[in-house]
Amino acid sequence: NQNFSATNNDNSIEAHASINGDANLDFLNIPLTIPEMNLPYTTLTTLSLKDFSIWEKTGLKEFLKTTKQSFDLNVKIQYKKNKDKHSIAVPLGMFYKFISQNVDSLDSYFENVRDNALDFLTMSYNEVKNKLDKYKAGQSRVIPGTVSTTSFNILGSEFSVPSHALGLPSLELPHLHIPRNLLKLSLPDFKELSAVNSIFIPAMGNITYDFSFKSSVITLNTNAGLYNQSDIVAHFLSSSSFVIDALQYKLEGTSRVTRKRGLKLATALSLSNKFVEGSHDSTISFTKKNMEASATTTAKVHIPVLRMNFKQELNGNTKSKPTISSSVELKYDFNSPKLFSTAKGAMDHKLSLESLTSYFSIESSTKGDIKGVVLSREYSGAIASEASTYLNSKVTRSSVKLQVSSKVDGIW
Repeated sequence: NQNFSATNNDNSIEAHASINGDANLDFLNIPLTIPEMNLPYTTLTTLSLKDFSIWEKTGLKEFLKTTKQSFDLNVKIQYKKNKDKHSIAVPLGMFYKFISQNVDSLDSYFENVRDNALDFLTMSYNEVKNKLDKYKAGQSRVIPGTVSTTSFNILGSEFSVPSHALGLPSLELPHLHIPRNLLKLSLPDFKELSAVNSIFIPAMGNITYDFSFKSSVITLNTNAGLYNQSDIVAHFLSSSSFVIDALQYKLEGTSRVTRKRGLKLATALSLSNKFVEGSHDSTISFTKKNMEASATTTAKVHIPVLRMNFKQELNGNTKSKPTISSSVELKYDFNSPKLFSTAKGAMDHKLSLESLTSYFSIESSTKGDIKGVVLSREYSGAIASEASTYLNSKVTRSSVKLQVSSKVDGIW
């Protein structure tokens, strides 16, 4: 069976998918009989099998428990919308002021061009009219006002064309009349729009993801989310339930961003399993006057032949001067009866660093020891070292110290 759905409304966006089914593995329980067979082109012969059950002989019976298998898969993604909005300032006032100033200059220039063009047109027209009037007044003979044609007969026909009188137009220019509205011709006024001084962007909402898979053998669950609240938080959780203990686990992680009094990022991770455990915690913070960071990592391994503990710490800040310090601790216990060997020991390492514009200093120390048995012969050893360096504009100083010891029963 399959089911898919998706919704979108004012409050959230969701998508969901689910798949489930059944399987019958009874056919694996049917006994098989395979006779001997000769391999082609060889002298080899395969072994015969009689009443062989795949379900019982291959371990599926202990692993799956039953031949009736079923599974259920579900996936869901959801986004919850945030009603809040972020305002981003947009300084449009200066933009409007710049446009307004340039529009005023352009309007003034247009009026000057308009007035000059009208003056030139009027002067040119009046000059031509005056010259024409003088020309007419200086003529000695009068220009006739009409032209007449005589009547005549068309040859070869009885038709005749009567006489006509054609009136000639008066050769003079009218007075130039410029409409008053033309003097009011101008560019349209620029009107400043209602100021949009901010752009609003919807705030990030909450995103969640859920996954689950269930069967008669294994169950898997995974959840993840990104939440925008007073802090921004990311969370992850995954776990499994299995018929084999070694495959069961739980993994969880959280990361948080805090924006109060500066910026702070905190992260935490953890893993638990029958054979392995681990955790990690780290913090980074920024303020106007200081930066500080710290991280702690631990791990444990516990398998039949080995027990081990590991721890690391790292710290740094810039309060009075930049400093960094680190430490690593390791403890182990190895025991293998089949190899007739054992080993047990520890190691410790420390490092510190200081720095200013006037000097630089670094110190390091390491200690370690081991004790065990190899082929029924005991052995032991130890190491210790120290190193330091100091440097400034006038002095450079360094020192190194190393101690090593070892012992093997019956040899040295």
